[in-house]
Amino acid sequence: MRQMSQAKVDKQKEYKKNRKKIIAKEKRKSRAVKWIGYLCLICIIGGVGFSFYQKLNPAPEDNTSTFYNLIATDNYGILHPTLSE
Repeated sequence: MRQMSQAKVDKQKEYKKNRKKIIAKEKRKSRAVKWIGYLCLICIIGGVGFSFYQKLNPAPEDNTSTFYNLIATDNYGILHPTLSE
């Protein structure tokens, strides 16, 4: 049987004593990493899909009308004649 140094023995005892807490912490960390990975994957797939959607279905052009004032200003007295005496 191999001899273990006292530090290794103490470390092993500490691990056994807190094994449930350590394993629970590792599981939480593993779950968090998985969820972050899934979230990133969903964002990437959504972004690529949205990009393809925009390329296949371009936005319609704005149907805006331009208003022109076709009545010129009354600089010559045509619309409102005044009698000059």
